[in-house]
Amino acid sequence: MSAKVVSAQSSARQSVEAGAPRRRSWRLIVPAVVVVLSLVGVGTGYMISSATTTTTSTSTTTTTTPPERHQLGWTIVSSSGRGVMVDFRTIKVGAVAFRAVRLRARTTLLRWHVGSGDPNLWMKAPVDAGPSINWPNEGKAGVVAVFNGAFKQSARAGGAVVDAVTLEALVKGDATVVINKAGHWDIGVWGGANFPKPGFDPIAYRQNLTLLVSNGRPTPAAMSSNWNAWGSPLRGDPLQARTGLGIDAKGNLIYVATMQGTLPGALAQALVAAGALTAMQLDINPYWPILGASSQPIHHPGGVYVVQLAGSAHSPNIYDNGWTRDFFVALAEPNSWTCNWTSRGLRGGVSGAQPQPLAMAGPGCRAKHGPAPGSTTTSTSTTSTTSTTSTTTSATTTVG
Repeated sequence: MSAKVVSAQSSARQSVEAGAPRRRSWRLIVPAVVVVLSLVGVGTGYMISSATTTTTSTSTTTTTTPPERHQLGWTIVSSSGRGVMVDFRTIKVGAVAFRAVRLRARTTLLRWHVGSGDPNLWMKAPVDAGPSINWPNEGKAGVVAVFNGAFKQSARAGGAVVDAVTLEALVKGDATVVINKAGHWDIGVWGGANFPKPGFDPIAYRQNLTLLVSNGRPTPAAMSSNWNAWGSPLRGDPLQARTGLGIDAKGNLIYVATMQGTLPGALAQALVAAGALTAMQLDINPYWPILGASSQPIHHPGGVYVVQLAGSAHSPNIYDNGWTRDFFVALAEPNSWTCNWTSRGLRGGVSGAQPQPLAMAGPGCRAKHGPAPGSTTTSTSTTSTTSTTSTTTSATTTVG
């Protein structure tokens, strides 16, 4: 072979190596064409022939959504295919024992209901937010917890809005719990920065006084001696049964209550001990605190609530058929991470009430019982000199 041929072969090899940097074996290979050069001396010229190959690679990745796990110090009340839905614990502040019930943000959703006498315009609320659990709709998901709302409208402690119906005008600066169409919740100061967060789009708002806990600490107002700022106690005694609602670092909702006489500051301390970063007071005085948590989703009236508030004047089953005051209902999400309960949300430019019945949405809802918790993603790509085909199938997507 002549020196000229050797030089050409060397140059071709260097050119191929320079133009095709090595890649790690686990990465998908981009379209590649392997050209085999055959240099054959014919007199003083050369003849070049080429061959084309197609490279196909398949990559499969599996991502598992972690379930809601048990936490030491808390007792599980109910669980689903996603993990823990509701748990509880007892917290003591001095001599006062508080019951804390926690709703896990990834496995439950929340709804708010008016009472049959308060707020004053309760009759304008659609049936999905009426004075009793909406069994034909909410019963499909299953009730896992219920608890009392906040002060009467006559207390002038804040506003309330549901399904586009303003029952009492919202007050800037008041503590507010908001709920969106997916049943997700948040608590903050109405009119404050970044509340509600962009895109949250609430369908229900309930206000009561000012914040009891902010940034993981009781507010100065909560710890002050001006206990009259936290409601009118019976017979002027500030030591009253009290209830509160907070959110922890993971977005879980925490209801805390006691039937023992206590001050607002002690309630704030109990909420902080339960993990609340932001919290508000709900109703007070012995007649109004009501709590129930079930071990299984309840689909019909008459269900059993295994966790209640000791000393409460009422059974949580009072919400089965109607109650005079507002209240909250927690429901179970489906077992599948890619199937969730949701409502249609509010539409702009529409006047009057906009009912928000629940319906399941998501690819995981197609199966009767939904796929097992977790997710698997498989990717296949085929490349050639003339065409490229890429296919990706996703069995599940993590819901936040």
